[in-house]
Amino acid sequence: MNATQTSIRIKGPTDLLTVIPPLLGFHPSNSLVVSGLVDSRLECTFRAGLPGSTDHMEHLTDLSPQLELNNCNGCVIVAYGEKELAEASIAHAAALLDRAGIEPKDLLRVTEGRWYSLTCDKPCCPAEGLPVPETSAASCEIAIAGAYAAPNRAAIQAGLAPAPTGRRAAVSRAVCDKLTEEAGLDWSGQRSADLRAIDHWMAAKTLPGPADIAAVGLALGDLDIRDYAVRRISSGEFESNRIDLWIWVARHMEEDLRAPAATVAGYAAYRSGNGVLALECFELALRSAPNYRLAQLLMAALQAGYPPSALTKVGYADREEAEVGN
Repeated sequence: MNATQTSIRIKGPTDLLTVIPPLLGFHPSNSLVVSGLVDSRLECTFRAGLPGSTDHMEHLTDLSPQLELNNCNGCVIVAYGEKELAEASIAHAAALLDRAGIEPKDLLRVTEGRWYSLTCDKPCCPAEGLPVPETSAASCEIAIAGAYAAPNRAAIQAGLAPAPTGRRAAVSRAVCDKLTEEAGLDWSGQRSADLRAIDHWMAAKTLPGPADIAAVGLALGDLDIRDYAVRRISSGEFESNRIDLWIWVARHMEEDLRAPAATVAGYAAYRSGNGVLALECFELALRSAPNYRLAQLLMAALQAGYPPSALTKVGYADREEAEVGN
């Protein structure tokens, strides 16, 4: 999922096709993509994998609930893949969306770098298709806003892989040193140090070394400090919500300490509109700690299609009952 965070002017199919990859965060393949519209304004974009064959359309995810949640009254459906399966998936999705009262405004297929319209037979949409352009004015607009597209989903996952063994070992030693140091602090002294670490590194332009990674990673293990970081992200004061910082910390912490930083990274990505990166971060957190409550809650909200603007109460509610909503 990706909800647009800036006003995007879409003037036709080529504009939309160039903005879908940065909106999703990667270049899709074997995918059904539905861009939701509110009175012809691009509101959100969701992706689902295509089923294995045309005989298994029941396995295609129905994206109409997500578009309904975002108050969409129209959509454009794009399928990436082999002609027969892509067009069958488009027809199936269009029927579900139309039944939900969300009008499919255009139906597009992308196969081997060319796009085809299933609704237009004018010279502007020839039967042999047209090459998918690399850029457009619309894609430049969202690039300026900070959106980008990884080559594929695997590249996103690779960016979350644990740091090299030597670097993680250095952080592990720093964690031990930090815990020893904190044993001599009273509660207020430790809390002040944790808050200073969060504030400093959110405002910094660089990434921390082992000692500071340990300080931030351990600080986020305190639910109050974690929620403070979440509120700071929600403030909108920081460029890119410092997603790079939280991922950097998560990649260097040992598995039993990874969930808080990975969850904050996912929240920062979610608030920035990068649903795919957010999902990967939440999955990373839950592999580390399967019952980590905030990661569970945010993943459920993301998969249901809640827009980033619905996360206003995260970090403010009770620890075990954090809310997602307006």
